[in-house]
Amino acid sequence: MELKPDLGLLMRREIYTFLTITAVIVICTFIIQALVVILDPEVTNDEFVKYVWSWVAGFLIAGWVVVPWFQYLWIINLKYSVDSERLVIHKGILFKKSVSIPYSAITDFTLARSLYERWLDIGTLLVQTAGQGAQAGGHEGRLEGLVEFEALHTELRTKIKGYQGNLRGADKTPSDVMESDDVVLMSILEEVKKINRKLT
Repeated sequence: MELKPDLGLLMRREIYTFLTITAVIVICTFIIQALVVILDPEVTNDEFVKYVWSWVAGFLIAGWVVVPWFQYLWIINLKYSVDSERLVIHKGILFKKSVSIPYSAITDFTLARSLYERWLDIGTLLVQTAGQGAQAGGHEGRLEGLVEFEALHTELRTKIKGYQGNLRGADKTPSDVMESDDVVLMSILEEVKKINRKLT
């Protein structure tokens, strides 16, 4: 099964996030301007506008010209593949990358929804593996911009439980193929006795 994030909703999330960052930068610059002009009488509003606001405005304009295009290119190249044994995340703009995560390595899926994602009714699934710790904030993969996130979350958790259950069932081989625990313990005991006799 192949999935793609919702382009429109995910793009709106990115634009709202960038808009929030822009608003924070503008508010912080206004506060700094007020403090500088009050605390240093030699600095006038005109000088502050000339030397600080020109840089801030240039930075923000350049950001609004460049960042949305990169976000758009990133989103249209984002694709997820879910099959019976693994989850694959295809991503990248110039250099394409496919992250293949087998179900045997996955420990859990975390459903994360930011404020904007809740508002837009989309979600992000974070894939956690045995090699990545949630305490350190590490996740092997992210499935972003999902509309049917709850159904996919349930389906993937079911797949993992089923896959891990099959692995546990496969470990229980018949007694004619694998020795029983008692036989293994007896052979270990015999080896320990041989080593003990050689040492004494």
